[in-house]
Amino acid sequence: MLDDQAPQGGLSSDTRILHVVTTLRGPVGEVAADAIRGHLAAGLHVAVAARRSIVRDLDLPASPRLAIIAIPARDHVQLSDADTSLTLHQHYRHVDVVHAHGLHAAALAGAGMTGLPARLRPALVATVGRFRASSVVDGASAKIVGRTAAVVLGTTEPIADHFAETVPVAERARLHTADVSRRLSPVVGRARTRENLDVPAGAFLVASPQRLVDGDELTTLLETGMTMFDHRPDRRIVLALTGTGRERSTVETSFTRRHPIVLADEGAVTDVLAAADVVIATKDMTGIDAEGIMQLGRATIVLGTERTARPWGDAAPRIDVADTAGLQHAIAALVDSPVQRTEAAFAVRRRVDDADPATLIAEDLLDVYAEALEHRR
Repeated sequence: MLDDQAPQGGLSSDTRILHVVTTLRGPVGEVAADAIRGHLAAGLHVAVAARRSIVRDLDLPASPRLAIIAIPARDHVQLSDADTSLTLHQHYRHVDVVHAHGLHAAALAGAGMTGLPARLRPALVATVGRFRASSVVDGASAKIVGRTAAVVLGTTEPIADHFAETVPVAERARLHTADVSRRLSPVVGRARTRENLDVPAGAFLVASPQRLVDGDELTTLLETGMTMFDHRPDRRIVLALTGTGRERSTVETSFTRRHPIVLADEGAVTDVLAAADVVIATKDMTGIDAEGIMQLGRATIVLGTERTARPWGDAAPRIDVADTAGLQHAIAALVDSPVQRTEAAFAVRRRVDDADPATLIAEDLLDVYAEALEHRR
């Protein structure tokens, strides 16, 4: 349970959160239920704007910190939507953060900002599932969200990318159940994959699916790959990057030809990570997420913030994003000890089954809300 006095991410325990919920179905609905229950359990001030049937299904405990706002909204357009937005508008001056669950709920919440002075507007967080941008209704809803949301949490990478240019923060949502459910397993064997990457016999393979865009994570990975031999001349270590991004061609021309750094196709991410001795997970990965890496059961290091490392618990050491020396030491510790690598691999594989997604979602969202407050519009 979260600490009542010190919520995650520096969020005040007095923060007032309004959840707008039009359905409890699917991954977005599951997030809504997990968030509302978790934040109430943390002792936060929570309001729920929803139909009575949704409130009933949530089965929330009575609490002086819980408020219910009755709205008729469903997860599709209806004649009462204008009234719903007006009702939300009337309550906004009394809340700090609005979390709308679903594209339609987010459009209604965004429309509720109309006419409200900037100093009275809450920060809008929208969890958005799959939608058709070509649809007139979905397209119009997405434009409202793009104008009003501080944070968009997409259930898939393309959804997050859709809002990246219009919303201050657009990233993948942490879900209870994946929007696209899959069980990962390599197609190409370990030996063949390492041969395809030209990894010399006796060398250790370290792999990361970090997105290849300018930032501390990529810089630290490249510096590590370039200087690992200087750090440990007794070990041959090859760094494989599987991510996509605008810096991919720069990495290929400036780093792979002179250093033990190789680029692998994003489509081979599962094969490459499964063939690696050590995997480096980050916040911004392509082709795979934290759960996918856990399924592969490889010794893992997390390069990122405490929030990035939270899903891994104690199963993976965390290194700050700009700490090249720390990352080198963490890699060396795993490379030097087959026993430690094996234990770390088992810990990671267990983590995908043992972690409580509901608790992780509730905790992670408090960090999201703190960030949203910095970008309220």
